[in-house]
Amino acid sequence: MRRTHIKYATTKRRPSHVREDGGTEASRNGRSPINCIICGDCNVELKKLPSNSIDLIFTSPPYADRRKSTYGGIHPDKYVEWLLPITAELLRVLKPTGSFVLNIKERTVEGERHTYVLESILGMRRQGWLWTEEYIWHKRNCYPGKWPNRFRDAWERCLHFTKNRHFAMHQDAVRVPMGNWRHARLRNLSVTDRRRDESKMELPC
Repeated sequence: MRRTHIKYATTKRRPSHVREDGGTEASRNGRSPINCIICGDCNVELKKLPSNSIDLIFTSPPYADRRKSTYGGIHPDKYVEWLLPITAELLRVLKPTGSFVLNIKERTVEGERHTYVLESILGMRRQGWLWTEEYIWHKRNCYPGKWPNRFRDAWERCLHFTKNRHFAMHQDAVRVPMGNWRHARLRNLSVTDRRRDESKMELPC
């Protein structure tokens, strides 16, 4: 979140229009960089990107007060104050049809879950974000351990935010066929159960 690493995958040499600090000629001219990774502090590099130019943002920011040797550490009580200026810039650069997915989970402080994630969600909504959906990242190789008053952290949140209620979502790309179990189950369904009801909810523009 704080650093986005930049590297060109299409060439072995650094192109002449990429500066050592990660800036590009395209960003200076008000266009989004293409086929590149920008290396730098997101608080600096995001400001170089034009508004409404990014289709998808996915990030797993530093955990609160963890990995101090790598990230410097953000105290849970200061997390919202640190995160919201970044999400404000993300809101600016995201396209109206784009999506922002935030991978995050509350850490435990003095035996209870801290509220900085919930406070961040509320703060982002005040910025203009729509909290559209939430997904679960199931960590099958999660860190082993045993605690007397809680279970092992085997999952993390993936919070889906958008700028509008009408956004790009390609569900067919992730659909999977139903298993053979469906034949036995469908035989026991009533006529009402077999009828598919399409959503009648009309989303405002």
